[in-house]
Amino acid sequence: MSNYLYKMGALVSIIIPCYNEEKFIGECLQSIVDQSYPPDLIEVIVIDGNSTDKSVSIVQRYSKSLSKITQLINPQKITPISLNIGVKAAVGEIIVILGAHSFIHRDFINNGVLALGGTDAVCVGGPIENIGNSYIGRAIALAMKSSFGVGNSLFRISKKRKYVDTVAFGAYRKEVFEAVGYFDESLVRNQDFEFNQRIVKFGYKILLTPEITSYYYARNSLPQLFKQYFYYGYWKEKVIRKNVSSFKFRYQIPVMFIVVMLSLFVGGFYFDSLWNYLGYLLCGYGSISLLFSLYAGKSNDCKYITILPLVFFTLHFAFGFGLLGGIFGNIIMKK
Repeated sequence: MSNYLYKMGALVSIIIPCYNEEKFIGECLQSIVDQSYPPDLIEVIVIDGNSTDKSVSIVQRYSKSLSKITQLINPQKITPISLNIGVKAAVGEIIVILGAHSFIHRDFINNGVLALGGTDAVCVGGPIENIGNSYIGRAIALAMKSSFGVGNSLFRISKKRKYVDTVAFGAYRKEVFEAVGYFDESLVRNQDFEFNQRIVKFGYKILLTPEITSYYYARNSLPQLFKQYFYYGYWKEKVIRKNVSSFKFRYQIPVMFIVVMLSLFVGGFYFDSLWNYLGYLLCGYGSISLLFSLYAGKSNDCKYITILPLVFFTLHFAFGFGLLGGIFGNIIMKK
């Protein structure tokens, strides 16, 4: 793959899958309008999954502000299919993947182009700032900034420039899709993670740099968060089967914790002492969770301290049960 410097004349194609995002798509598109990068060098492709709300009309309104905006349709409503439709339709030298739930800093594109031009990376991205628009949403956003909440997920917690295994909302050299293929359409979720793992497996580099900043709206309730992370875990199993090296330690911990907890619970029916160990385990987890909640609350706002342990619990157990569900589901399918 060629290693050349992108000049400020590079055309950037932004791909945005969208389905019933009337609450967020406007802010996402407005952040593109407000970019410091030349507007005539930005192409926007929104792939809509037959939205039933006002998403389509909101996107259409932005045709006055964005000269190169196209709206395509994906009736199958599966994200990787939408991404591939967008990538194949794009004419830019650089492909940026955004979520309709997100918006970007005004220098996002400019800094992404500079980073791609100044390194040998084929994909660049930066820290994602989770935000919430409710009390629960803001607590969830705080938990996602915590290493206890999301492990060593660097695009959520790191502010240092370094090569990484994945980023959120990456800016890619278009050539990389020809080199490693497109997004895996069998993955309803985690398709971007799997694609980035494939990039690394092929020997290419992904760079995280703090100058590329994006913002993402967290879920606004614990049930919504549980559903989101359960499916993250469930589909992570599909990614791991494709590439076992993607089974990072941060993904193993929730599974091991749940397996040990369930083993102690069941074993307690035969050996009473095991229930005591289960109690110690849960007390230890609760104490650590409370300590991280106190730290996060003290550093931001004390009113979130009481809810943060529940948020951490939801994050960990939803992902762990989802991953276990994927494992057992795969075993059953093979029988």
